[in-house]
Amino acid sequence: MKSLSITPKSPYNIRLHFDRYTSSEPQPYQYKNGQWWQAFRLKNEKIVPVQVILNKDIDNPQLTVNIFANIETKDESEIIERIKRVFNTGYDLKSLYNYMENDKRLKALSENHYGLLPASFSSVYEATIATIIQQQISLKIAWHMTALLIKKFGECIKIDDKEFWTFPTPSTLANADISELRKCKLSARKGEYIKDFSEAVESGKFVPESLRKLSHQEIIECLTQFRGMGRWTAEMVIVTSIGLDGMNVAGDLGARKAISHFFNSDKLMPEDEVRKLTDKWGKYKGIITYYYMTEMLR
Repeated sequence: MKSLSITPKSPYNIRLHFDRYTSSEPQPYQYKNGQWWQAFRLKNEKIVPVQVILNKDIDNPQLTVNIFANIETKDESEIIERIKRVFNTGYDLKSLYNYMENDKRLKALSENHYGLLPASFSSVYEATIATIIQQQISLKIAWHMTALLIKKFGECIKIDDKEFWTFPTPSTLANADISELRKCKLSARKGEYIKDFSEAVESGKFVPESLRKLSHQEIIECLTQFRGMGRWTAEMVIVTSIGLDGMNVAGDLGARKAISHFFNSDKLMPEDEVRKLTDKWGKYKGIITYYYMTEMLR
């Protein structure tokens, strides 16, 4: 085992996110009591079990990364890059809080969730498949379906009492029969969407990671060309794998409920009104909406 350390920007309390938004089933990551673990499939196809231990010091945060494999330097760099992406270690909350300081309501919100940051998927492909699964169902049900997909089509390495799961590859899902995808409780239509997207990725016709170089509007235009993907799906992919800044999924029911609760006496607001209201927060509209959604769970 090799151990490395990563120092996120402070303040930093991503434990709050995992404590409130974690399934008991593999997503493929698993989390419990400050420990996070998953198996990464690297670019060279090697599968590497990785564990991350989070300390509790919000102002002096530290991630201890344990790698359970003999790896080369380039592999280590790839793993660290993915961990930093998953844990949003470079996000500047101080800038956000300086902005929120100017509004009494936002200031109180930031104080209630000091250091809170969302986690991200380690790849755009994973985020896209998970988001397709989440379409028009509750998050808890989607988590269960995702876990079934991972257990059926992913790979697992066991170390002591822990199972380290990989996310299924584009090749595996592209070649899966719809009947097999249906065993993961997916509808036939969602199974088709997953296969179509995976086939495009596997063939090289579409490279999900290339979206990181595009504007939000360009990303939306790219993803909505795929069958079964609308604006909600594209925006969810952006906020869960590329970045929250400048993006708010105003059509998401959870976001609409949270904004409606705090700004419209619980009367559910339509998407366009939520979008208009949150636009005033500029590049911070995504993370502020996320804070309001989390406030609903307190």
